[in-house]
Amino acid sequence: MTELILDDEQTIYQVRDTYLQLKSIMNESKGLSLSLSQIQECDCTFVQLLLWVKHEAERQQLPLQLLQPPTALVELVSLLGLSDALFASNQEMPNG
Repeated sequence: MTELILDDEQTIYQVRDTYLQLKSIMNESKGLSLSLSQIQECDCTFVQLLLWVKHEAERQQLPLQLLQPPTALVELVSLLGLSDALFASNQEMPNG
């Protein structure tokens, strides 16, 4: 399983680069563990990216872990009504 630590900002300005990185990893890996605890700022585009990652992992039958999401991300996902879609099958509970 490949571990990736995402940090700083994950907004519309960074998501394209993060997407390309994740796409490459998912094509070459047997699973993905995303450490989210160091993210300082995120927006809806990042939530869309996480939904894509989850969908791709399920499609490719790859294990996926979304580890230690920061409170801001948990609140945004909750506000959008997507908590169950993103965190329901997650092995580690969100920080919120």
